[in-house]
Amino acid sequence: MIKAIIFFLSFYFLNAISFSQTAIENYQKFLKSGDYINAKKEIDNAANDPLNSKVAKIWLCRGEINSLLYTHKPAENPGSIEIAYMSVMKASSLDTKKELSKDIAVQIKTISQLYFNKGATEFNNNKYTVALLSFERSADVGNLINPSVANPETYYYAGISAALANNVDKERKYLLQLSAQNYPKVEVYNYLADLYKSEKNNSGAIEAYKKGINLFPNNSYILIVNIVKLFLNLGLTSEALEYLKKGTALNPTQAELFNLQGSLFTQLKQDNDAKQSYVKAVELNPNHPDAVYNLGIIYYNSSINHLKTADSFVNSNPEKYNSEKEIFLTEIKKAAPLLEKALEQDGSNKNTMICLLDIYKRLQRKELYDKLKIRFSSTK
Repeated sequence: MIKAIIFFLSFYFLNAISFSQTAIENYQKFLKSGDYINAKKEIDNAANDPLNSKVAKIWLCRGEINSLLYTHKPAENPGSIEIAYMSVMKASSLDTKKELSKDIAVQIKTISQLYFNKGATEFNNNKYTVALLSFERSADVGNLINPSVANPETYYYAGISAALANNVDKERKYLLQLSAQNYPKVEVYNYLADLYKSEKNNSGAIEAYKKGINLFPNNSYILIVNIVKLFLNLGLTSEALEYLKKGTALNPTQAELFNLQGSLFTQLKQDNDAKQSYVKAVELNPNHPDAVYNLGIIYYNSSINHLKTADSFVNSNPEKYNSEKEIFLTEIKKAAPLLEKALEQDGSNKNTMICLLDIYKRLQRKELYDKLKIRFSSTK
């Protein structure tokens, strides 16, 4: 009785080997000819047969063909990537002697890259929630090769996807992980600062900005702009000035930094310094909306002040009166085109209209005054 059982098991085992080998050979023939559909059918039939339920090679082949199907036609085979992953995991669990370990590692790396590519496509299509899941899957699969090694690039895109998907917990998890690794993209520190600001944690935001600026000074323009804006909002003028000096030294062609510097000097009532900063900003970018408006207002206010000074000397000092009146005319004529451009950029700004109406009246530009008066009256 015992011998009969042994014979039966031996017969079963030999048939299983024969059947699985035939299935694999047929699969490989279809694969080499580029017939992926029949290759998949062949290996699916083999995997679903009880004789092959414990044959690691069958499952490895099943993972391979599903990876290829997803690679070549992902839209037609959206589920193939997951089937590939599950099949390779099955192969790994059955490969107790590690005879297929190298092939399995190659497949795992391929599947990880496919998930990354899937995440990239979803990200580019603004599908940030599903992109996050794909990037996470890519990292999880990739770490199966070596659990001690994380893929920073995948975690970077997972973190950015989480931020854009408003998944605060995942955003915090990945951005903090990347920051701890000093990941070399300033967006990490910018998004991390934004996260802290949303939580009213201004000190955390400042530290995130500072870390990014210190790590990557030559690529820190956006971080400097944002830390200066935060300092200005918090009334920390000396800190804002410190980083503006750094920023303008590192980025001497960036108009926004000089515009912010002008805003700071305006707060400090250092009008001449403010004017110089706005002039520089407009030189660098003649269409910078804030700088154009701010410089126009600086010239306008200066002209009115000189006119008041002139009026104070109208009877006592004709020479001083004429000098101040000349400066008034020079300054107000500089203000006019700047504020006209500002109005082109923001046609609903009533303060700009009021200043221009006053300029046109003082310069006796009646036609322009009348047109703007009608426009002003119709603006809500």
